[in-house]
Amino acid sequence: MKNFAHLPRIERIQKVMEQRRTDLALVLENLSEELNISAILRTAEALGVGRVCLVYPEDKKPHLSRKASSGAKDWLEIEWYTSIADCITSLREQSKFKVVASIVEPSLPLLWDQAFTKDKIAVMVGNEAHGLSEEAIQLSDYKVYLPLFGLTESLNVSVAAALFLYEVVRQKEIG
Repeated sequence: MKNFAHLPRIERIQKVMEQRRTDLALVLENLSEELNISAILRTAEALGVGRVCLVYPEDKKPHLSRKASSGAKDWLEIEWYTSIADCITSLREQSKFKVVASIVEPSLPLLWDQAFTKDKIAVMVGNEAHGLSEEAIQLSDYKVYLPLFGLTESLNVSVAAALFLYEVVRQKEIG
């Protein structure tokens, strides 16, 4: 991604929006903490994610705070789904994405051992307490693990999402 800080505001916005990553999407399944959602949206926007899918039952849709996300939600293409199957079907059939499930399971392949350079990638993270649903895991194309080396067994979902997105972007940038 290029830096357009020297351009006038409107021109800078247009340039940044033109270079959104059409090869990277993010799926948030049933997250419960609005501050986590806002932090993830802020990270997604900063990394140029082209599409964010939020999956919630109709009656559980969270409020997306403009203030908490530092306005990032205003610059993202956000899609709402009530079914993880519908979301993944849309990503696969309409846009040809491969779906990567982030799972806390040390026996899975490590995040950085996967090659994300060729495919369009949708990174999928789940609920803070329960992770991804079994259906989401079964429907994913890749299941990966972000290894931890301390005594802590998991990261906050916003931190995990940031690390997963960053690794995919890093690989795509170096090609």
